[in-house]
Amino acid sequence: MTHSFDPPRLSRRTFVAMALLAPTAAITVGAQTPAFAAASMGVSGRASTALSAAPTVIRSYGPNGTHWPAHTPWIGDAAPKVVEVACDWTSIGRAIAAVTAAEAAAGVHIKVRPGVLPGLGASSGSKAVLQALGKPDWAKNVLVSPRDGWGTVSISSAARLRDVKGVTFARINGTDILLTNCSRTAWAHSKVTKGLRMSSSYDAVTRECGAYEVVMADAKADIADPLGYAAGDRCVLTDCVWDGCYGAPVFRPSGASDHVDTLQMYGTGWYRGLTVRDSTFFGSLNCALQIGGARPDDPNKGKPFLTIDHSIVTSQATAIKVRYPVPSGAQAPTIAQAINGIGEPGQLFANDSYIFGSMYSSSWGRVQNTKVSYDKAIQNNRVASGGWTYDSSLNTWGAANFDALTPTPTDAYLKSIWK
Repeated sequence: MTHSFDPPRLSRRTFVAMALLAPTAAITVGAQTPAFAAASMGVSGRASTALSAAPTVIRSYGPNGTHWPAHTPWIGDAAPKVVEVACDWTSIGRAIAAVTAAEAAAGVHIKVRPGVLPGLGASSGSKAVLQALGKPDWAKNVLVSPRDGWGTVSISSAARLRDVKGVTFARINGTDILLTNCSRTAWAHSKVTKGLRMSSSYDAVTRECGAYEVVMADAKADIADPLGYAAGDRCVLTDCVWDGCYGAPVFRPSGASDHVDTLQMYGTGWYRGLTVRDSTFFGSLNCALQIGGARPDDPNKGKPFLTIDHSIVTSQATAIKVRYPVPSGAQAPTIAQAINGIGEPGQLFANDSYIFGSMYSSSWGRVQNTKVSYDKAIQNNRVASGGWTYDSSLNTWGAANFDALTPTPTDAYLKSIWK
């Protein structure tokens, strides 16, 4: 189905082919610096040709292989510094610790041999698998990825990273991942089974964390919010992005009383600056996006609180109709809410998006080219500039309509785009 406000789109086959055509270069063996060799036992260093750009982003409603943090060397190119490490956190940590600012500026790629990394838990009190590594002011992020490609390195259980800065972890699959105080750190091209969250704790200011094509593909019954970010008391978390991501719904187990959201902003500190771009989030029991509310003493008050850009956001009622039947032992949805929370009035923005389901009454700054299925959106969600486009036909959409815009990210599909 074609809509007048949609940007030109390529077929799934075409954008997969374009993602696979990113240029690569051969790696030539070079000498290690003595300091790096001493700090990285069992690690080999290689020099190679200069970096080139990542592929041009192809706009989409979910992963297609082209969404990538601009501050990170493209995974398909040969970095000036390539380091191969064993599949254990100690080796990975030593390799990151040995990177100099000059090496990071030129480009560093740490390649992890095949294997399974252990997790130590992903709660606020869990021991971090990596801690106090990297620099947020490096000219380029250090890239950490599997040597042999997506699917060859995974994390076996929940894992927490703390104060890891200026590092991008790519194509490493996980269960539940927590990034605490990890300014300018990104997680990219990864499948997670339980979720990924970003948090700011211990009086920290956390900025510019990113999720790029992070995929939670399968619906499940659970009581935990799988995706989101949080700021603890006296903490700041800001300017974080979910780019090319995909989130399946989480259903509440029968008999439970927990309220569950797919992507949640929350905390007693100051948080804002969430951007959801080129993504699809199917609603959990309560909603797809729980955006909370701004504190009156927020030092960043008056800056964007939430931006939904070229994305699909649905209620759980829509999710079960078009793609995800209620799992065995789970409760069917009782509401049809896509977005909950007031945010900061006037600092909510939507562009080129679809919203299937109701929204909490709130005041938006600018809305353009965005279709809603909620007939009360125009009345209850006032807009300073632009406006909602109410389209009752969205309520009749089925699986085929969603398949045309946001293909189900099967393992075969992810393998084809993350090469």
